[in-house]
Amino acid sequence: MPEERIFSEQEVTDIIRRAVEISERGSNPVYQPGVTRAELEHIAAEVGVSVEALHQAITEAGLRTDKRGWLHLTEEFERVVEGELDPDRFDLVVEDLKSFRNAGQPSMAQIGRKMTMSAWTGVGQAKVDVTSRNGRTTLKVKSNALLQALMTLHPGLIATMITVGAMSEQGLGLVGGAIGVGVMTLSTAAFAWLTKRGHRRAEEIADNLRERIAAEVKDQARQGSAEVEEPLHQRLQT
Repeated sequence: MPEERIFSEQEVTDIIRRAVEISERGSNPVYQPGVTRAELEHIAAEVGVSVEALHQAITEAGLRTDKRGWLHLTEEFERVVEGELDPDRFDLVVEDLKSFRNAGQPSMAQIGRKMTMSAWTGVGQAKVDVTSRNGRTTLKVKSNALLQALMTLHPGLIATMITVGAMSEQGLGLVGGAIGVGVMTLSTAAFAWLTKRGHRRAEEIADNLRERIAAEVKDQARQGSAEVEEPLHQRLQT
């Protein structure tokens, strides 16, 4: 009798995702897209995952919302973590980010339970907002293409104007125009590539911060439980 095949976690994820795609395209009226919390708990029990571990994973996953601006010049990545992050710990979750000072404005500001920061993504700028209230911590990372435009489109336009002007003075306006079109084509391609890379980096920052916030919230809860239990423990010793 042949051995039963063992699928890796990644293979299971890929197979389930593909099966869902096939079901959504099919004509089966019984199928409803999505999985309820009860169904998740049933699946977890089938594969030997505890309910507590599943609930923790759901909490850490939080909510994810991505918004694209006009022509994808901006993208905003929102993550929500259950539990309020202590405002005194805001600086801990963003300590690895490289701040970006813009036009003399402070790179980081905190008012009450909200912190705003301008961060360098490696190829551009992103605005980071962390808000902790109403039992949740909301994180927003918004990437824009301003710096990418200044690094590519702006110098490309200047170079095109200079080239066309110089060539026109020599009676080679058409040649100058052709060179200008080539320069702007390259500048536009570079701008699109850097902008896309900046957005992807901003998304990575949002996901990494979400994990750090979830870890900090979990640590806060653990410390809070320890503080509540300590007096009782001391009383029992006495």
